[in-house]
Amino acid sequence: MTIQRRQILVAAATATASGIAAFPHLARAYPLRPVRIVVPYPAGSSIDVPARILAEALPPLLGQPVIVINTPGGSAAIGTRSVASGESDGHTLLMGTNQTHASNQSLIPNLGYDPVRDFECITAIGRIQHALVVRKDLGVRNLGELVALARKSPGKLTYASSGNASASHLAGEMFKQSAGVHITHIPYRGVAPAVQDLLGGHVDMSFATLPAVLGFVRSGAIECFGIASRDRAPQLPDVRTLAEQGFPHTEADAWTALFAPAKAPADVVQKLRQAVLAVFADPVHVKKLTDAGYGLQIRNGDAYKTFAREDTARWAAVIRSAGIKLD
Repeated sequence: MTIQRRQILVAAATATASGIAAFPHLARAYPLRPVRIVVPYPAGSSIDVPARILAEALPPLLGQPVIVINTPGGSAAIGTRSVASGESDGHTLLMGTNQTHASNQSLIPNLGYDPVRDFECITAIGRIQHALVVRKDLGVRNLGELVALARKSPGKLTYASSGNASASHLAGEMFKQSAGVHITHIPYRGVAPAVQDLLGGHVDMSFATLPAVLGFVRSGAIECFGIASRDRAPQLPDVRTLAEQGFPHTEADAWTALFAPAKAPADVVQKLRQAVLAVFADPVHVKKLTDAGYGLQIRNGDAYKTFAREDTARWAAVIRSAGIKLD
């Protein structure tokens, strides 16, 4: 049993044995109606996965339905802003990400919300790793040969991302800086069209979320030359990280966390936290998460605050040095 899993089980047991019981008034008073989880991305996106797991698993624990509301647009700022400025009684929550709570601060001058002051993190839930994938007929066999080709012809090679200023774009820029190469960025509207053009040979490579490319890598349709993360992907254990191959400072994990508005009552936040921890102490729900390409990553309280502060600073440095701006 991993340390993190042991911590989750202890927290879940505490929720059942003492935490929820410690708030008898809360058990009667909250929730009074269905709980909404706003996902500021399109339906079917990878961010939908943990939200829909919670929508299925939380009702027996909370005694009310849990509904997922997709509100995409504005680099995920529209849906995020709606939760920040909406009701603060805990009936409307946000499935936030590294974009909503880390990189957007450096990209959108008038963001309309403050990721720190306007939200309380119930718990971080999971992370998604990015993979460097390459078209089969590029004529290179490994990452070293790819970098050599890029250095030989600066700007000739292209890489696809899921959109300008997206996590996959930032991953590409981190790699370019680490490797000292110039590769032309081609932004798409989402990861699916980016991967399709890679499969069709219209771009040379892509930094894509692992769930979007795992099947194609396993089938041999594209090559995976590295994982842009601090550790290898459990789904592709033989593929080394970029750092292992000599390219440090290339950790580009995307992450998700469940948030309540900052003014939500502390006991409501505590009950929600305990319920979510109980969900992800269940191996059935953890498997659903990992089958979708996620890694379980539970953080809350000071641990989340430290992580978010460091992640925000890291993305800000990449955005500044690469001169990335929203369209």
